[in-house]
Order: sequence, then C-alpha cells, then structure tokens
Amino acid sequence: MGTNFYLMSKSKKLIRENFAVEKNYGVTDVEYELVDEPYLGYQIHLNKLSCGWRPLFQRHKNIKSFKQLEDFCMKNNNIVEIYDEYGEKYTWKQYYDKVYNHSQCKPKPFKWVYEIDPLFKDNKPTLHVVPCTESEAEIYMPFCHKEYREKERRTRECFHAYERPWYGTKYWEDPDFPFDWMEGEFC
Repeated sequence: MGTNFYLMSKSKKLIRENFAVEKNYGVTDVEYELVDEPYLGYQIHLNKLSCGWRPLFQRHKNIKSFKQLEDFCMKNNNIVEIYDEYGEKYTWKQYYDKVYNHSQCKPKPFKWVYEIDPLFKDNKPTLHVVPCTESEAEIYMPFCHKEYREKERRTRECFHAYERPWYGTKYWEDPDFPFDWMEGEFC
C-alpha cells in the first residue's frame, strides 16, 4: 500500500512534447493517460510513497531526477498541477515537503530471514526482513529500492531460495535527494 502522485495538465502540446515521441506515422512511447478525474486532462505518474520505503519516482523521457522534475514544474507552473490518487491537489511546496519528509524517517535495523511469514497463510517459507538489533542489521528501513533488490538477490543465493523475477526493472538513487528512481514496469 502507498500513495501515488500524478502530474496533471490540459495542455496536449506540453504533454506530447515532454511525455511522448511524435513521429511521421503517429505518437509513440506515450507516458501519459487521458483521464476525467480530477478533471479532463493528461495524467503522468510521478511517484509513490509507501511506508517503510524511500520515495520511488518513475523515470520519464525528460525527467530522470528530482531536480529535473522540479525545473519542469516550476517552468510550467501555470499549466501543470500535482494531485495524489485521492484527488487532493498540492502546491509544489506542499508536494516537496510531503515527499522530502517521507524520506526523513529514522533508520531502523532489519535482517533477512527465510522462514514462514505469519502474514501469509500458505505455511511456506519465504525470504523477508524482520526487525533486529543494531549488531544484527543487514539493511535499514526506510529501504532503498536498489539496495534492497541487490541484497535480496544475494541473500536468495545464500538461502537457495526461489528467485523472484524482476521484469527488467532498473533502480537508481537520485543524485541530490534521498529518493529512488525506477525504469520499467511500475510496482
């Protein structure tokens, strides 16, 4: 569970120039949806905030860092708006504060275990993380997506546990903020 955030605009020209590729035979590589909520316009998925994780942003053709997102929003502030999935509208400052504050949780130590997870009723062992002492810590919450993926892969090899497919998702850390970015199928 988490909260998704979206960029909204009524400007077809702006959205096509920045979130699609126009070719002689039509528009391709579309990174937007035409929606009617919160109003009829173009919606671009920006990011998701989930408890226990760093903010995760979706890479777009012209936006691969939070600074680039901020520059785009400031340059086009009269024709773009930010909404969450519940229809709440945010100013840039409100959005920035929400995302940045989410990233500032105090680190909590966790370790990997391969055991039956009480959250699932199938009684099969699964690889997951559990709270632990500082001396046992292998990873810290809020989790960095890239670090989590790499450590999970190595830990699966150690436990000879089933390797979960990742469908070509690529993660990286923002160069200026404690945020994560991804390219591929958004989870």
